[in-house]
Amino acid sequence: MKIKFVSNLYPSKNKPYKGTFVRNVFEGFKLQGGDVSLLTLRDGSDNKLSKLIDYILFTWRAFVSGLKSNENDIHYIHYTSHSSLGLIIASLFKSKNKLCVVSNVHGSDILPGNSGIFSRVKIMLSKKILDESVLVISPSGYFKRILSERYAIPEEKIIVSPSGGVDASVFNASRTVQKEFTFGYVGRLEENKGVFELLEAFRVIQKSNPNSTLLFVGSGSCEAQLKEIASSMSGVTISQGVDQRELVSVYQSIKFLVFPSKASESLGLIPIEAMMCGTPVLSSTVGATKDYIVSDMCTLSFEPGNINELKVSLSVATQMSDIDYCRFSKLAIETANSYSSNKVIEDLYRVLMSRFV
Repeated sequence: MKIKFVSNLYPSKNKPYKGTFVRNVFEGFKLQGGDVSLLTLRDGSDNKLSKLIDYILFTWRAFVSGLKSNENDIHYIHYTSHSSLGLIIASLFKSKNKLCVVSNVHGSDILPGNSGIFSRVKIMLSKKILDESVLVISPSGYFKRILSERYAIPEEKIIVSPSGGVDASVFNASRTVQKEFTFGYVGRLEENKGVFELLEAFRVIQKSNPNSTLLFVGSGSCEAQLKEIASSMSGVTISQGVDQRELVSVYQSIKFLVFPSKASESLGLIPIEAMMCGTPVLSSTVGATKDYIVSDMCTLSFEPGNINELKVSLSVATQMSDIDYCRFSKLAIETANSYSSNKVIEDLYRVLMSRFV
């Protein structure tokens, strides 16, 4: 059985943080002995015309691959809205037993952020390829319910697998690294990620905790605006996004990770990565975060977009005793271990082989 990964996102030299979970699953399947190949979007210029040409070529290659497929091939799509058009067109010329499609949804591909025409097209493409798929991979139980209720995908056609999991050999706790920052944020610097609410809440709690510090690591459309606001504050550092392996030192250097997202998170690997490094997480109660923000960690949670609740969470964290911090750190590691990539990828590969071999 040959498995061809089709994805518009995959890490590159220029963008090492794009689609790391796709790479993790791809490399994991290879380690399992799988016959895998890769069909990805070229990492070209950010120029709109160049991007359009790259997508046309990507779609053409997926179409040709679909036409050439047989019953021994699986086309494994990541990001259904952006990666499926070529195979959708190919499905017009091939029967399902000759074109076997497995779709892995990740979030905005089935839950776009608005109701504009582009979002409607994304939903249409996702709906079409999900209907054509023989199996659908959901990153969480939360998203499985969305697939079943909004997209009418039969539950027996959906399996839950958390986006390749987290590599425990890379992300781990260190007792020797100095906690340089009190709080840290890692991810896209976008409005729907709650970055402005975090900055405002930090501004308030810093008045009573002047030694508190906050680190942002990432990039996005709100980067310039965040930097402008932060320039009038003390204790705030904004750094560019880094390679996945470099994130370990980031997680180890912060005492708490803050995950203030207001989006419908399909999973949220960043909090799990931080937890595997022994870093407790202050998270909004959004999307699939309820799957792993459990037990006492829930006491640090807050409603998405609620600055007052976020201020309380930050304040509680700053006043936490060393004994309680060690307890939270241990809970974080124990919870994250169930998302170990070795186990997650092995289980996913075994399910695919049992279904198709």
